Amino acid sequence: MFRDESTKVIQKAHAQWGTSGSPSDSGSSSSSSSDAASSPGESSSAVASTSASETPALVSAALSQQIVASSSKVPRRIEPTLEQRGLQFYIDRYLLNHPDSPKAPEIADHLSNDASQNVMVAVGLAGMSNLLGNKSMGLVSRSKYVTALKQVGQAIAAGGSGWPNVAGPIRSIVTLAMFEVVQGKGSAMTAGSANMHINGALALFRTVLPNTNAPGGVRPVLQLIYAMFIPCQVTDTPLPPAFFECLKICKHILRDVPEVCCTDLALLIARLIQLLDITKHTVLADDQPATDDILQQFLLLDSSFDELEPRLFKAYPYTIHQGGNFPREAVFRGKWHTYTQIWGARLWNHYRWARVLLSGETIQFLSKYPRSSTRCMSPARKVRCYAIAEKMAEDTLVSTPTHWHHPVLDAETARQFETVGKTGGGSVGLPTLLWHLVIAGCAPNGAPELWDWVHETLQVVWKAMGMHHALSLAEFMEEHRTKLEKATIVPTSAPIPAQAVVKVKVEGDA
Repeated sequence: MFRDESTKVIQKAHAQWGTSGSPSDSGSSSSSSSDAASSPGESSSAVASTSASETPALVSAALSQQIVASSSKVPRRIEPTLEQRGLQFYIDRYLLNHPDSPKAPEIADHLSNDASQNVMVAVGLAGMSNLLGNKSMGLVSRSKYVTALKQVGQAIAAGGSGWPNVAGPIRSIVTLAMFEVVQGKGSAMTAGSANMHINGALALFRTVLPNTNAPGGVRPVLQLIYAMFIPCQVTDTPLPPAFFECLKICKHILRDVPEVCCTDLALLIARLIQLLDITKHTVLADDQPATDDILQQFLLLDSSFDELEPRLFKAYPYTIHQGGNFPREAVFRGKWHTYTQIWGARLWNHYRWARVLLSGETIQFLSKYPRSSTRCMSPARKVRCYAIAEKMAEDTLVSTPTHWHHPVLDAETARQFETVGKTGGGSVGLPTLLWHLVIAGCAPNGAPELWDWVHETLQVVWKAMGMHHALSLAEFMEEHRTKLEKATIVPTSAPIPAQAVVKVKVEGDA
């Protein structure tokens, strides 16, 4: 910096002292002064007068030499501290360059207090530690995480009730959950740790509901409600009472608007998770009333999803596009969706994820309990079950550019896929999207192309962000494929005769 500015400093000094702004001028002035002072026969008063008039030039020349000499001792680059590197990594990789990134003026809100900064440093250092294999950096990351935990707890204890007092802590809590996703190893363990933070945030929200004056109305609460589904399903953890209490309040607030369908969707997904838990922990036998009853509940739930879909499309419509010369790794099959708002895009992916899960479990029943399935399901219903899973899986992949910018896309191209209604959360929705993609990539009867595309996406996220969650999910997919390849009979991936495939119409299809 000194080297770049030294000339400007000299010129400014010359201008202030009323002399020439050129360093060469000062050098010539000082030289003539010296010559005048040493001329023989010159009076002392003349020498004194000349010396006084040239003093500023002499000083400025000395200043110039001093600046140049000092600049050689200043390092060319001042390296940022470890905390600054972690914060910058978080801002660059987790906060900015995402479809839901905050605008420049909003970034200050994320840095509004020490707890927020510490947890962002923790997440950034965790990602860097994963990518670099630096254990020391990981220890610092954990230390910042613990510090942030304490600070959030103190803020909650001292803040009191009301939205202004809980908004900051809730944002920090959500970022604490992101830390678990970034540094955690193993999908179940990571999901369980993250869910603890989500439960805490939801409990805080419960203290300010009903409060329609909160930013976005009840949407922040609904976002947390939906964030609980995957952790609870993966860890076999029942949904907490606060989930149903907050959902009931949200449904009451939205009772007169089309958006109330998002609370009905949440109830359907909650019921699905309960049924999946029952089938996992209940011993069933073919051709038995208990087995028939569970299968009937699956079919009723599937019909409820069918009935909800038109309402969901009315409240959160989207358009399907195809074409353009986009990279295949960024835009699946050259297709993408345009949504009216990012919240609606996320709801649709929750809907698709749930239907893939439901179809997959129903298809499992076809193999395990053939007599019960034959009695409860018609052949057309069985074929339709496969078709729905395939359709929902493909739509999940097609929707990806709305939720995540592949690094291969330049900024101008990526903006074509963005939607309005940003929440400014950056990558906060990415962990959920990745799990939705994994379930879609492993969907029953899914084409190998889906699996390959999702697996490649997970690898890119891991390399770009150091998010261990992505690496763990990639390993999960590899294990899933290995099991299918080793199985002697794989009913869930058995091909369907071409003549038996039926087209499933989804609202929003071109």
